[in-house]
Amino acid sequence: MVPDVETIKKLHQKYAEFAPKPGLFELVWEHCQVVGEIALACAEKLEEPVDRKLLYAAALLHDVGTYPFFDRNGQATGKSFYPIHGILGAKIVLDEGFDPRIAQMIETHVLMGLTKDEIVHPTGRHWPLPARDYVPQTIEAELLCYADRFHSKAPQFNSYETFQARLQETLPEQAKKFEAAKERFGLPDLEALAQKYPAPIV
Repeated sequence: MVPDVETIKKLHQKYAEFAPKPGLFELVWEHCQVVGEIALACAEKLEEPVDRKLLYAAALLHDVGTYPFFDRNGQATGKSFYPIHGILGAKIVLDEGFDPRIAQMIETHVLMGLTKDEIVHPTGRHWPLPARDYVPQTIEAELLCYADRFHSKAPQFNSYETFQARLQETLPEQAKKFEAAKERFGLPDLEALAQKYPAPIV
């Protein structure tokens, strides 16, 4: 089943009740809406078919597993463990009986998708994930990864240049993936989105 927006919103509210920070639901929900709009806008530029209903539902659900990772100040606690939220979110979605394709998209949405080699690389960043591939398998999953990079729950919008510079400095393999995605999907109109969802573009 691909759930509708109201069902998804209620699921977020259910898990947000256990978050120690008041108002976290609003931050996460708005972030998911922004990511959904970016993903759909990028999909419009493609000639290949995209399941827009599936894409938008996955975008709205992609951070449903984040709530346990924030403290009372809205800061991610134990930041090194934050990537696990994709696995938790996928588990929640499967347990709710939603389309398993959505779960797969949620599980692989961290950065531009992580390979087993990136996770276990002895000189790279240490990722708190089981050693296997978390790589998007569909065009919808790739769009979700890409769209998610342009907004954070601060809230703020991330310009392509700023985010790419950060990746090139710390995660060069991810920088290559992000650049390739830009060539394929184009750049979203962050100025327009920042007017609709007021937040700085950094």
